[in-house]
Parts: sequence; structure tokens; C-alpha cells
Amino acid sequence: MKTFLTIFFCFLVFTGCEKTKESGEKKESNTTPKVSILGVFHFAGTSDFSSVEFESLESEKRQQEIKEIVEKLKEFRPTKVMLEFPSSDSQYLDSLYTETLNGNHDYTINEIEQLGFRLAKELNHNKVYSIDYRLDLPFEKLIEFAEKNDKERFENMVASIKKQDKKESDFLERNSILDYLIYRNSDEEDIRNKDQYLNKSAKFVNDSSYIGAKFVSKWWERNIYMMTNIDKWITQNDRILVIVGAAHRAVLKDFYEDRTDVEYVEITNFLKKKK
Repeated sequence: MKTFLTIFFCFLVFTGCEKTKESGEKKESNTTPKVSILGVFHFAGTSDFSSVEFESLESEKRQQEIKEIVEKLKEFRPTKVMLEFPSSDSQYLDSLYTETLNGNHDYTINEIEQLGFRLAKELNHNKVYSIDYRLDLPFEKLIEFAEKNDKERFENMVASIKKQDKKESDFLERNSILDYLIYRNSDEEDIRNKDQYLNKSAKFVNDSSYIGAKFVSKWWERNIYMMTNIDKWITQNDRILVIVGAAHRAVLKDFYEDRTDVEYVEITNFLKKKK
């Protein structure tokens, strides 16, 4: 009898594990909202500490590349397009998009309009969504602390950032914007982005100051606010496309992959798809 119970118990454990495995597989639901995040570089340049250099995107070649990206993003079939623009200024972006729909405003050279407005207009959306939340990072305090207490580590970090910027600038010079976005939205790049904060910036601390930890926690805090701004507009059956800087994507992607109320969909699957 004891042997039978042991075998029966093992059978239950085994079959239970199999069911858990099957139920753990992600199956697309018709009602669960889908969220996808496209990480980009700032088309108009940026005053950020780290930035990618590139030639004007107004050329016919680059404009055709942007249109190709939009065609691929349409394959995701977004019901809402959400953009890295301050939610507190959403009325301005709403009015600018309305002017675009009415033919009274041409796309300026920034990712919000070149990708976001263009995509939403071609999908016949009557609205775009502002989801950014501006939060000042204590960057100056971090630099001051680092130069005084850990100058060699700081100089090595800056050199590493500049080297990465050069690598990306060279890549974009030699390749299409589509190829660049496929590269920047890879798992490897998401990990590198987060590693810059968690493994490097966070280490600028000592017994009397946690400035590195504060700097990194502020970055995650800003992205949590952005997540809640996205969530305000999500409804059942939605297919949400969020277009943000690549460093935001790396963090926001983790948030949505780990949630049970939405399904995260990887945008690179659409960028790589052959026509």
C-alpha cells in the first residue's frame, strides 16, 4: 500500500508540473491588453550626457527608412500610440497632432512626429498619448561626489559611455535606421542599458553618501511614473505601442513583462519580419 501511495503521489507531482509548464506558456488572449515598447534615439539630437551623432534625417534616403519602419510597426496593429512627451503638456501635443491630421502641420525632425504622428495618422487614430513624467536626476551631485571621492572610476565610466556613443554613431552611419532600431531593441542592449545604472552609477557611494543609489532610484522612479501614465489609457483589447528613448524601454519592458494583467509583445519581431 505504501509503495502504491508513493507511486501515485509521484504521478500527481509529475502531471502537476506538466500542467504548470503548459499554463506558463504565453498564449495570446483576445481580451488581455497587449503592450509593446520601441526604444529609439532622439531624432533631433539631445542635450543628454550620452547621445548618438548622425546626419540630418531630412534626406530622401533617411525619410524612406523612416517610412519603412512605420510600415513594419503597423503590422503590430496598435490601437493607441503613446509617446515620450510630458503628460502635463498633453494638450499641446493633442493640438499639434490635430493640426497634423488637418494638413496644417508637417512632420518636424523628432521621433514623436516622424514615427509617432506618422504611424497614428496612417492608422486613422484621432489621438496620440503623452506619457512622460519629468523628474530631475541628481546628476550634478553625482559628478561632484565622483570627482571628489572616486575620480578614476568616474573617468572610466565616462570613457566607456563615449566609446559606446561612438560605436552607435558609426553603426547608424553605416546602416539603416531600421537596422539600428533592431540592434538597440535587442535583449543585449536592454541589459547593457540597465547595467550602466545598476552596476556603474549605483556604485558611487560611501559611508556618508548614497548619491549613486539615489541617482539610480530616481531613474527607476521616473519610469514607474511613466508606467502609470501608460496604464491610465489601457483598456480591454488594447494593443499599445509605446515609443520612448532606448534607456526607458529597457526598464519599462521589465515592468510589463513581469505583470499579469497585460501581455508584453516584443516589437523586434515586427521590425525583423520580412514582407
